[in-house]
Amino acid sequence: MLGPSDFAPAVVLDAWDETAAFRGVRVLLPPPFAKDHVRPGQVVKIRAAAVGEGFFALASAPDPGATAELLLKRGGRVADASIVAAAPGGALDLSRPFGKGFPVEDAEGRDVLLFAAGSAIGPIRALVQHLATHRPRFGRVTLFYGQRHGAEFAYRGEHLDWERRGVRVVLCPSGEDDAWPGLRGRVQQVARTLAFGGGPPGDAVAFVAGMHAMVEDVRETLAAAGIPPERVHANF
Repeated sequence: MLGPSDFAPAVVLDAWDETAAFRGVRVLLPPPFAKDHVRPGQVVKIRAAAVGEGFFALASAPDPGATAELLLKRGGRVADASIVAAAPGGALDLSRPFGKGFPVEDAEGRDVLLFAAGSAIGPIRALVQHLATHRPRFGRVTLFYGQRHGAEFAYRGEHLDWERRGVRVVLCPSGEDDAWPGLRGRVQQVARTLAFGGGPPGDAVAFVAGMHAMVEDVRETLAAAGIPPERVHANF
């Protein structure tokens, strides 16, 4: 996935720590680029001077006001340089949004299962925003979101609002070394334990974002539950 080669400065409107590892950034997309943000799950490239380029999923749904958000994970060279550059009033050198994103129209009239692990909650958050805005079009919506530890979940301040808007949020810490009152395990394990949100899994559509191995494990779990491969979508 090479992506577009044209870049332009995107003004940073705000930046904040979601967790110790994740930095949220809100930017104003350049007008020629904003029109290409058409689906949740699309990505951009960030170009950091003297460091290089990296691919980052947009963490917000398309916005008529041309704003977009990113969730940057500390520890990568491009991400770390971008975090330093992303002070409010500054700018990030972004490509236009690209990629097929999530085919949300395939889920209309069906239950929806969402799976995210680590920083891949970013593109799934964009999808949650879209589903919540168009909630009557979909059946049950359940999000299974995994991190290693309870303190690492991003967007905790939004989870209650997602629930109020009809998106069940199931947090899935996989680590064993911290206190956690709920279920533990990888997202696919917890989903199976909770009967995939309570509806007939074979009738659902699933959207998955995470590392390749996680995505494949979720696909296998869903296939065993009766969800055909053509109704399991990743954003890449």
